[in-house]
Amino acid sequence: IHPMHLPVLEASLTEITGIQGACERIKSTPIPASYTVLIHRIVLVYCLGLPFGIVSQVGIWTPEVVALVAYAFYGLDAVGTEIENPFDYDPNDLPLSTLSRMIEVNLRQRLGEAPEQLPPLLEPQDGILH
Repeated sequence: IHPMHLPVLEASLTEITGIQGACERIKSTPIPASYTVLIHRIVLVYCLGLPFGIVSQVGIWTPEVVALVAYAFYGLDAVGTEIENPFDYDPNDLPLSTLSRMIEVNLRQRLGEAPEQLPPLLEPQDGILH
């Protein structure tokens, strides 16, 4: 490595190390159970009280409006639960192994390795990248 490239390489490694630390903090910081329970209860109370607040405005359409609002709120709650841990191996999590392999292949190509020496890119398993 040319001496002029060392500061750039060091800055990149420092930035990557900082990003890795941030990702490890995200993974190791659990969502407090009290927060999850509170969100569920607030959504429930809101959806139970909503019909009484809108019946005078929407009349006979109250059940449909409440159902739509409840679907939206419970859907958002389900999405929040699903993305709580992005570094796992569930279908909706980040495909870290695939991303790591692509980075490895790109770096090895830039270092001049022959294409036959490169590891193959990971293929989806059951339509899901891991």
